[in-house]
Amino acid sequence: MVDLPRKPNMTVNEMVDYLKKDLKKSVENDVSPCLQTEKREGGYFVIPRLVLSYVDYLGALHHGYSGSHKPKGRRIFADHTYAKSFIRDFFGPLFANYRTFGDLLWEIYRNGTIHLYEPLTLENSDVIISWQIFKGRSGERTILGDPTQSGRLIPLTHVLPWPIVSPTKGESHPNEWILPISTTCLHDDLLSAIDGFADFIQADSDAQRRFASTMEALVIPEKTCLKWW
Repeated sequence: MVDLPRKPNMTVNEMVDYLKKDLKKSVENDVSPCLQTEKREGGYFVIPRLVLSYVDYLGALHHGYSGSHKPKGRRIFADHTYAKSFIRDFFGPLFANYRTFGDLLWEIYRNGTIHLYEPLTLENSDVIISWQIFKGRSGERTILGDPTQSGRLIPLTHVLPWPIVSPTKGESHPNEWILPISTTCLHDDLLSAIDGFADFIQADSDAQRRFASTMEALVIPEKTCLKWW
């Protein structure tokens, strides 16, 4: 049975509890098992897919509901700009490269996994950037090696400050770059970002107002032409 804690007229303490208790519990129950830390393989696509979907929601809570609608009337709560702002504001303090390369993280690892199963490869002016997903231990932000080969660490020429690095030139062609991520750090940073967001809301009345505007609109049923009777 799933609790439905959304409700209008939340107090500040209820907003904080919603984030630190309900939302973090959701991550721990629904996302954490997908890490499959006991296995050498698994969880590569589902972790960025799920983590960045939470970021989509958190971005909507951070930005607030403005009353925008799509042409056919459906309300607009989430937007890629809101999500990218949330990455900069609440993942950025955890690891500075989120601020610099958060937009690339979103475009490669969210849009690809949500809509087309796996991350995207992007091209700009004949320069290509692709993806590489690793498993690491919790908090492991710098590592030499590729833990996917026979469970051993294979030395690389670059230090990879996980979960997101300055784009690294590929070995096959000077115009090919890679943006690696660590599923474990991405998961852990989501939990820390939720804590940071909750603390921010507790101290900022404008943030409380924006959160409330989204939450109060979300509890109103969405209009549809579908019938079930």
